[in-house]
Amino acid sequence: MTTSMTTASAYFIYLLTTEFAGTSCSYCLISAFLSFSLFLLTVKDIGLEEIRKMVGLQLAIAGVILVALTSSYSSATPQLSGLGEITLEPYETVITKESTPFAISLAKHLRTIGAKMYGAFWCSHCNEQKEMFGREAVKMLDYVECFPDGVGKGRKMALECAAVGIEGFPTWIIKEKVSLSGEQDLSALAKHLALLLRVAILLSQNTVDKDHSNQNGSSLFEEDAFHFTKFE
Repeated sequence: MTTSMTTASAYFIYLLTTEFAGTSCSYCLISAFLSFSLFLLTVKDIGLEEIRKMVGLQLAIAGVILVALTSSYSSATPQLSGLGEITLEPYETVITKESTPFAISLAKHLRTIGAKMYGAFWCSHCNEQKEMFGREAVKMLDYVECFPDGVGKGRKMALECAAVGIEGFPTWIIKEKVSLSGEQDLSALAKHLALLLRVAILLSQNTVDKDHSNQNGSSLFEEDAFHFTKFE
């Protein structure tokens, strides 16, 4: 038994240092250490005379183990290399959570100011972000799917996503200036929105044209800024 364990551990360490050079595997090293320790303890207890009698059998066992492991690894390698050719077709995730009034209001204003959420259908964090908004609010977001044709061999990122340099999902881009990477809490999005609304208020107050429509717009900005500022 210890001969089999030691032989297998030695082979795995060989693969780790050659085929997977640079890869760290603490569990592999611990397992190998324990296997070699058991082997040495067993050899010590058996004695030199017994080892001489059993050396042929032990070498035969080690040889069988090596042949079996080498054969298994060789047959598995082509299958592993073929994984790179797998493609994943696009699918839609159903959002089950009901939207809160705050989520709906936030989604409306994010779309109004030109905020976009860039994501991928296979991204779990993107789906969790959508779930935060809920099924009603998520329909109001300006969502850009970066892999509309699926992902895999021959499938490329959408040009709209590549053009703005999307590197991770989800990514929020607000007014082409503020970029937020990763899943964001709704209150964090509200803080960024409040800041942009304040800027809009200052711009609207300095506008020369003081007609009725502009006054209504300024009042709307002020109301929205107050609404979202309370989450800071």
